Amino acid sequence: MARRKTWIWLLCAGVMAVWMTAPAMAEEKPSYPNGAIRKLGRGLANIATCPAELIRMPTLVGRQDGNIAALSVGLLQGIWRTALRGIAGAYEVGTFLVPLPRDFKPVLMPEFVYAHGDWTE
Repeated sequence: MARRKTWIWLLCAGVMAVWMTAPAMAEEKPSYPNGAIRKLGRGLANIATCPAELIRMPTLVGRQDGNIAALSVGLLQGIWRTALRGIAGAYEVGTFLVPLPRDFKPVLMPEFVYAHGDWTE
């Protein structure tokens, strides 16, 4: 009888382990066409929205460090990030057929300037 309970517990533990790891296994790399299209779209979006970094960075710095920092450090970071996002977008548009970085991962984080209803950090 004790052996049967042990096997039942082991079976339940195995089912729970498979159930808990199923979402991780579902996050496989994108197919080649889906990855290339996402990379192209991300690149076009980054080119189009790169000037928004001039608003985004001062806003984020201002939330954390105050208005003086937002007008100085935040503005300088915004100028830098505008150029960086524009260049990254042009790179992704120009190389959207090449799976670099590995599996079409974003070159720049955050992937998009405005996500989840707020400025991303």
